[in-house]
Amino acid sequence: MLKFIKCKALIDGTGRPPVQDAAIVVRDNLIEQVGTASNVQAPPQAELIDLQSMYVCPGLIDAHVHTSFNGEAEYWDIVLKQNTAYRVLTSLRNVNADLLAGFTCVRCLGEKDHLDIDLRNAINRGIVQGPRIVAAGQNITVTGGHADVNLAIDITCPQGLGGVIVDGPIEVRKAVRQQIKAGADLVKLLVTGGVMSEASVPGIQHMSFEEIAAAVEEAHRLGRKVAAHAQGTEGIKEAIRAGVDTIEHGHFLDQEAVDLMVERGVFYVPTFAAAYWMTVGEIAKRIPPYAARKAREASEAHARSFEMARKAGVKIVCGTDAGSPGNRHGANAVELELLVQHGMTPMEALLSATRVASECLCISQTVGTIEPGKLADLIAVEKNPLEDIRAFKEVRFVMKDGEIVKWTTGSTSDVFDRQSPIYQPRLR
Repeated sequence: MLKFIKCKALIDGTGRPPVQDAAIVVRDNLIEQVGTASNVQAPPQAELIDLQSMYVCPGLIDAHVHTSFNGEAEYWDIVLKQNTAYRVLTSLRNVNADLLAGFTCVRCLGEKDHLDIDLRNAINRGIVQGPRIVAAGQNITVTGGHADVNLAIDITCPQGLGGVIVDGPIEVRKAVRQQIKAGADLVKLLVTGGVMSEASVPGIQHMSFEEIAAAVEEAHRLGRKVAAHAQGTEGIKEAIRAGVDTIEHGHFLDQEAVDLMVERGVFYVPTFAAAYWMTVGEIAKRIPPYAARKAREASEAHARSFEMARKAGVKIVCGTDAGSPGNRHGANAVELELLVQHGMTPMEALLSATRVASECLCISQTVGTIEPGKLADLIAVEKNPLEDIRAFKEVRFVMKDGEIVKWTTGSTSDVFDRQSPIYQPRLR
């Protein structure tokens, strides 16, 4: 199947200036040619995709989501109230909202019963429709750590909030092996406290250096990267020294932490959207007071940390923490807006969700930029996103793997479903 796409301008995700009056040839699911319309000829019998009023970019990547949550204030409670089958169905709804918002790939960092792995497999096999998923399986935390749900002493929750609770290097190694056995693409560690855990403090390190190092050694030996939920300064630095590959949130950085990240090539996924949604609007009144307070405190430090990291040249990746309170799937583009508000240029923000994100997720050989030989993951917006990053809040066209899944013109939305028997059109 051949497609010939013409567009007003092409922003290819490499960082190069936009190509005006551009054209793209897609053969099956691969990009075959890219260039100006005068240099790229339409192949015989190719289907014309007329996007000449739009700006085409690579499919966006959200490097931090939780698929089965969708902004509920009752964040901790629902894992105890909903069985896995129900959460799989909500996950399917949520990731399709991400896809229709232009995020053709997401990285899921922690889910109950490895449901993200099964959902990834179902999407990859064409059973259901959704974005590409890079899945971490279950979080790994310690007793009393972030996501070890605070219950009465006589009630047990052996998996915490979709995670494995371990203590000591030996148990950590086994937990890593369990995730990889289940099919995890990477491993997620909960190194410090967090905003949504009642009994934990974001700045406190919970997982010891020896435990982090054991997890990293085991994961790297088995060919997997390690993401670290790390908010407090010392926990961040210990995680970096132990060899983790990404720092998630990173609210309380100092110069030493930033220098270590640059030296060791560690990616930084700040997830501004998480605290943003917990400090604005109605959700701030509905979440527990301890969470609202910690979110406000984290936000104040977060801005300073981000500025320090950006100036130092840390590799920054777009991730929303979608699913956290108020932070709904399909509204992922707010993270790009927040990145710009905190000092990035629109081009830097776009790269954080395309080329840099693909490098972070180890999928840069196939997606992240619009170049010959890459998979045809493309989106289009009506306004120039390099002039106004908010253009990504209204994605009009989405192509994943060479298949059109959304094409909106004016007030009419044509959503194409060519694979999935389970699909809800016009998700918002």
